[in-house]
Amino acid sequence: MPTIKEMLAANEQWANDIKEADPQYFVRAAKEQKPELLWVGCADSRVGPDQLIGLPMGSIFVHRNIGNIFATNDLNCLAVLEYAIDELRVPHIIVCGHYRCGGVQAAMTHSGIQPVDLWLDQIRFIYQRHKDELGELDKMARWNRLAELNVEAQVHNICRNTVVREAWKRGQEVNVLGLIYDIHDGRLKQLGLEFRSQAEWEAHYS
Repeated sequence: MPTIKEMLAANEQWANDIKEADPQYFVRAAKEQKPELLWVGCADSRVGPDQLIGLPMGSIFVHRNIGNIFATNDLNCLAVLEYAIDELRVPHIIVCGHYRCGGVQAAMTHSGIQPVDLWLDQIRFIYQRHKDELGELDKMARWNRLAELNVEAQVHNICRNTVVREAWKRGQEVNVLGLIYDIHDGRLKQLGLEFRSQAEWEAHYS
């Protein structure tokens, strides 16, 4: 772990390198942000969106939490979504889970009354809904499959939100996409979850 002095020195070097390569970069960045997508991902330290998809700083509006959950009763989640769509006019929303997610594992293995346990109840509900399918898998496959099902559930939560449905109704571009990240090889995988309209979303879940 670097010291704060080392971190500040690294920051200064980074800022100098950016300014040398593009003298107007920070001038432009200070004016406004125009991100291309909202990323709803896990807080896991190994899953940083900038590194995964290679977009420059300023391109991604980020919301991260344990288990990449979009909770329909969480004001933080709701405020981020509303701001991204109504104020920033972000055209793409990505929900990205990952294999070997500690939050998913914890949801399968224990429960309690601590804040993290209460938060992960939302994944436990998913586990219960798919208990028959998951019960036929071995431990590792069950862990990975629940991570995929969790992404699907969060995509569904976003698509059924009033902010998204109202945006679709007025013709605003909102593309909601679910991905899973494999920490073993650094690759992102599509899960067949991509919705550009309420009709597409409803057809998938009908």
